[in-house]
Amino acid sequence: MLVFKQIFLIDMLKKVIHWVKMKWLHRHLVEAIKVRDRSAVNDPCRTIGFLVDEAIIKDLDQLYQCSVDLNLAPKDVKVFTFLENKDNLPTLRQNQMHQNDIDWKGRIHHAGALEFLETRFDVLVALYHPGNDFMNLMVAKSQSKFKVGSRGLRADLYDLMIGIAPGDVPHFRKELKKYFTLLNKTI
Repeated sequence: MLVFKQIFLIDMLKKVIHWVKMKWLHRHLVEAIKVRDRSAVNDPCRTIGFLVDEAIIKDLDQLYQCSVDLNLAPKDVKVFTFLENKDNLPTLRQNQMHQNDIDWKGRIHHAGALEFLETRFDVLVALYHPGNDFMNLMVAKSQSKFKVGSRGLRADLYDLMIGIAPGDVPHFRKELKKYFTLLNKTI
């Protein structure tokens, strides 16, 4: 009986910590939306960053093909991924973040993520399913000039929403090129 009570208390403590973490995360999200600088939103696209949920898109090479679609150099395309739960397998990837990289106060403690978010990309493209508060926070904290989101995401975070599912990358790339031509963002 004592073991059951201890397990119950540990489980309740984890739920309380998660609830506090989500409250802080939401506070940071609202704060980041308020201070966003939209002065350079009409600049042409010379650099592009992709923020991707790796559970949805496994083949990241198709994102690097956007350099061909948008007449960019391959070095001007950066991809950063998010995984909900960290695998136990060791990895050398610097451009991958997990929910454990965000502390209970909603602050990001991943050096690669902070560097990606501080980079002033001309365009940030976010591909993830709606309701992912960790990804919403990353988009809100990004210093990118123009932000593009996929279907169903929070409209207050983005300058352009493309109504295509985040996993349909070939169709998304085609639509992205079409909209960038219309908005004179291509070089």
